[in-house]
Amino acid sequence: MAGKITSLGLGSSVLNADVIDKLRKADEDNVIKPVDKKMELNIEKQKQLVEIETSLATLRGHTKTLSDYSTFLHRDVSVSGDAVKATAAAGIPVQNVNIEVKGLAKSDINEVGTKFSSRDDVFTNEDTSLDFYTNGNNYSVKINAGMTLGEVSQAITDATNGKVMGVVMKTGGEKPYQLMINSKETGENNRIYFGTMIKSERISDQDIELNGEQDFYVEVKGNDGVAHKIGISLKLSNSQDRAEALRHAIKDAINNNETTKGLIENGEINIGLSDEGKSLIINDKRGLSISVGGEKKGMLGFVNVEAKAKELFSSTNEVKAGALSGTFQISGTTIDLSQITKKENTAEQNAVALVEALNKVEGMQASVENNKISFNSNGKEINIVATSPEETKALESVGLKSGKYSDFSTLQKSLFKLKNVQAASDSEVLYNGASIKRSSNTIDDVVGGLTITLQKLSEEGKPDVISVTQNTENLVKEVTEFVKAYNETVPKLDAVTKFDPDTKRGGVFNTETMIRTIRPNLNQALTQSITSGTEVKSLMDFGISLNDKSVMSLDAGKLASAVSSDPEKAKEVFYGGEKKDSSGKFTRYDGVFTKVNAVLADLLEGGNAKLKTFGQTLERELKNYNSERDKSKKMLDARYDTMAKRFASFDEQIAKANNSFNAVQMMIDQAAGNDKKK
Repeated sequence: MAGKITSLGLGSSVLNADVIDKLRKADEDNVIKPVDKKMELNIEKQKQLVEIETSLATLRGHTKTLSDYSTFLHRDVSVSGDAVKATAAAGIPVQNVNIEVKGLAKSDINEVGTKFSSRDDVFTNEDTSLDFYTNGNNYSVKINAGMTLGEVSQAITDATNGKVMGVVMKTGGEKPYQLMINSKETGENNRIYFGTMIKSERISDQDIELNGEQDFYVEVKGNDGVAHKIGISLKLSNSQDRAEALRHAIKDAINNNETTKGLIENGEINIGLSDEGKSLIINDKRGLSISVGGEKKGMLGFVNVEAKAKELFSSTNEVKAGALSGTFQISGTTIDLSQITKKENTAEQNAVALVEALNKVEGMQASVENNKISFNSNGKEINIVATSPEETKALESVGLKSGKYSDFSTLQKSLFKLKNVQAASDSEVLYNGASIKRSSNTIDDVVGGLTITLQKLSEEGKPDVISVTQNTENLVKEVTEFVKAYNETVPKLDAVTKFDPDTKRGGVFNTETMIRTIRPNLNQALTQSITSGTEVKSLMDFGISLNDKSVMSLDAGKLASAVSSDPEKAKEVFYGGEKKDSSGKFTRYDGVFTKVNAVLADLLEGGNAKLKTFGQTLERELKNYNSERDKSKKMLDARYDTMAKRFASFDEQIAKANNSFNAVQMMIDQAAGNDKKK
């Protein structure tokens, strides 16, 4: 104030700025300073509250984990050997599983015997197709004359949408390039069958006894080129893998027949399984006709009983009626239409006559339906030649076309020369002694949540042991971290709530009941006992204890041992469980950490959390203190501004009075001086 009112006190030694400053300081000490102290205390409370909330939030991070059911579902997996790997999902039963790998799942790998100098070499100079069956589907890959090896490879992949892959391999030698035809996936269903085949439906569930050819036979062409009926003898019961048993019986019968011996071994005849092992496939890779028969073939699921080579040619035009003229050649044999047709012949009669003539050509097998000619070959190339317009016209009159026609059996010998390098197969394991087959080397559907990956065959009689155990490491780690966080939190609570009787001073929250009760409430939850049936359990059973100063101790060895030996007990004490009351009804009870978590949640979680509400109260108080301080300061400013103005006015009047007094004094002094002179 003295610095602003510079004239104050000129006429008086009493009414000056120092007097006003002293009066204001006294008022501020009485009015402003108490509010400032309240504000300082409030700010300190907010600061300490933030620290408490942070400590309790850290503590709750661990209690949330320890009170979460999923924490007790974590599993560890170990494998005693190296034939398999395994992983376990949370919550699967703790168990040991014996796995002996008897066979690995494989994909189908086939090589085309013809070799090439380059990927760009022409695969064939004739139009043809490659037909095969796999995984329930028939495929026909069109191969045009002039297509390169690489183009044929891509055509196979494209025709099957990548389920069967054409792969060009560089194998070495003078002509190093070779076409491989492989299945993308593993498993018996993905086996690739070339040539002719018969597929059964599902075998009947009845007991079936087969006693040779009368009941059931398979007819295939032997090494002598003659078709042979091979009778099958077998008893099928409901307890067997019926399709597998029939497959072995057919294989054995073919191998034991002198005329067909070796056909199974060299891959000319294949007996496979389909539809996840429920049905049978009989395949002749040579492309020759095969059939099945016998009184019980239907019980074995055989509806289609014969497989013939695919028709090489099927006419779209009918044979004409009347007398036909002209000649053409088929595989060196001349057909003269004027010799086999008559003027009065119908189209049907001409077609029958033509078929008779065609069947006299070596290797040709012709037939007619609706006056349209079809033909196949018996392992021979059929070459129909028309060298003049007249001959072409003669062919057209009977619906035939010139060209070279080769059946699969011919192409197999001359071009494809297909050889199976690796047959697609299912994996097979002994799962706790039970035989299990799957289409891949990953087994995840026997025990839900347990995934087993097969890596190699086991030594005979030496299974790998997969041990699924409770994951105790993470649980012990969480408890250890909880104890650490608890012992860091309690001293903070004590510091802000304590009271020293000697100094009569207390912590900032000494009078706050809500803060003072946090530690007792936590301790009450931590020291409770859990009763399940007749057994009473507590944290002390797991090496966790509190002393009289609320310092928590942990015996980590005892904790690890207790959790490992009885993980269910750990779950009941930490998380909780269910117990049956006298009426037989199950009721839920909370474990220790579930209750501790509830105490902390009441303090920290949600819009109505106690500490959050308390913090909001402190914020409002500080706002009110600021408002009160501002109001008091403005009041004092106004008071002392008025006082300063009044003091200035009074000082001016005193100054005038002093000036008047001084003038009179001077006059008196002068008058007194004159009197002395006289």
